[in-house]
Amino acid sequence: DAHATSAVCTPSRYGILTGRYNWRSWMKRGVAWSWSPPVIEPDRMTVASYLGERGYSTGCVGKWHLGWDWCRRHPEPDGDLSEEDVDLSQPISRGPTTVGFDRFFGIAASLDIPPYLYIDDDRPTMAPDRRIEERKGKQFWREGPISTDFEHEEVLPRLAKEALDFVDDHAGEPFFLYFPLPAPHTPILPSESFQGASGTNEYGDFCLMVDDVVGQMMAKLEQHGIADNTILIFASDNGCSPMADFE
Repeated sequence: DAHATSAVCTPSRYGILTGRYNWRSWMKRGVAWSWSPPVIEPDRMTVASYLGERGYSTGCVGKWHLGWDWCRRHPEPDGDLSEEDVDLSQPISRGPTTVGFDRFFGIAASLDIPPYLYIDDDRPTMAPDRRIEERKGKQFWREGPISTDFEHEEVLPRLAKEALDFVDDHAGEPFFLYFPLPAPHTPILPSESFQGASGTNEYGDFCLMVDDVVGQMMAKLEQHGIADNTILIFASDNGCSPMADFE
């Protein structure tokens, strides 16, 4: 018997991957932010490390949101870590590939939390070269650094492709894929083909887009003939977005 003691992004992920209550970590409440340190302790067993030791290829694609160590410009920054203290062109440490995942492609936190860049295993695909202004409303994101190859509207399709590619690469062997989607969290950004498709509003359209991504994954398993030998779990880390705007 287990219960979510803090049903939001970071603590839910910690529980899913470690099987432990979030209050057993240093983060007792709330979520990780832009420069938060790792929440998963060094040498902590995770689902990925457990399965990896038993011959599974392990991958994580998507929204990490469990903190990691950015490369510091100064060994001991004064006070809390800030954007000025980190070098976003350099590899990260204590990320997904250090807690049991053979492969990682994704983003540091929610799609509305900077910095806006992709991490491939432990390296940025491109360092941010400009800043993006805050956007308000349903398409909300915070102001911060962003790389040239990063477009908020393209993140979900890009991550879906990476996840499907992982299945293509490992369908002939035991594999574990952890695919934490950035949607339907803000910013609410349904692609043009989904706009108006739900008959509700933008949030409904975005949920439909998420449903399509899940359908793509199910179809991929069928394509490789492994659907009946694969456990597919779909879960949420928290409730409906405050931006859903449903009556």
